Amino acid sequence: MKTLLAAGLVAGLFPAVPALAQSIDIGPGGIRVDPRSPREREYDAIRREERRDELREERRDAIRDDIRREERRRDFEDGVPPRGRY
Repeated sequence: MKTLLAAGLVAGLFPAVPALAQSIDIGPGGIRVDPRSPREREYDAIRREERRDELREERRDAIRDDIRREERRRDFEDGVPPRGRY
């Protein structure tokens, strides 16, 4: 019964959707229509990757700052004079 219902939905969508959708995915979660063109999907993937790189860099900087802060705290507690500019 579910198969017939899904097939009916898909058959009903196809006449109306091809003019709008560039991609139709049918899966266990239902039907997903993606109206973006392949070029737009590629641009979105590039933007996501650039954002991931920015976040990685921000995390790396935050970790580096934490390490420096911890080193300065230890040096202060040990009575070591500060290095560089503060």
